[in-house]
Amino acid sequence: MWRHRLKSNRGATSSSTRLVRRAIPSPAGPAVGRIVYADQEYRKLGKRTLRERIYEEVVRLIMAGELSSGGRVDEKRVIDKPRVSRTPFREVIGILAKGGLVEIKPYRGFYVRSLSRRETADLYELFKRLGCFAVELAVQRMSDHDIRRPENILIEAGAAQQRDDTKTYAIRNREFHENIAEQSINSALIEALARAALQIQLWGTIASVSPEFAKRAAYGCDEVIQAFKARDIPRAAFLVRGRISHTQEAILARFADETASG
Repeated sequence: MWRHRLKSNRGATSSSTRLVRRAIPSPAGPAVGRIVYADQEYRKLGKRTLRERIYEEVVRLIMAGELSSGGRVDEKRVIDKPRVSRTPFREVIGILAKGGLVEIKPYRGFYVRSLSRRETADLYELFKRLGCFAVELAVQRMSDHDIRRPENILIEAGAAQQRDDTKTYAIRNREFHENIAEQSINSALIEALARAALQIQLWGTIASVSPEFAKRAAYGCDEVIQAFKARDIPRAAFLVRGRISHTQEAILARFADETASG
């Protein structure tokens, strides 16, 4: 199960890393394409292999925005931190490439994958459908106690938005969707949402530099929770779809801005 509180201590595993583990092959297993669904499985007995440590470092750099979309993955930068050889680093890059997170460009190096405008639009349309489906499954079985968690997340997101802390807002927004997916109790849906959220997160780190992004994406927070509490599934799904649509509009608008400035 996912844990929704971000850990502040350096040794802890971030929710971003756990999310990616659900969505792409794990370096822990010998079979290509193996999906890891739980943090406990990935870190058996608290021991991690060299590849796992490199994997976590690359994912952390990407999700933190230190390696931007389309940017080069500096081999020396990653290797110097864990102090490892090039072989396990290359193996991890291959795993991340299979998961769609990194691109390998012959004779040029390794790059964080960037999405075209069409790919981004298609991704958000998929994410909206999956998100609404998660709401339909989750709301009907959520207790009042269960609803308090996404409510608190949205309150924290709103507070972050008011102080123009768009990075925290993006984190809380992702946690909201993670929580609803978990409440759906549908492993196939959770996996599909994780795959979509993986690419969403890449663009989230770029969009989060703009306060306007958070303001537009903060659409209908109070209304969403009220619909959850009333167990009004059609309205809850409609409002969640609206929130994702506002984010989509903000993201796609950046493509137009970049084209105009170019």
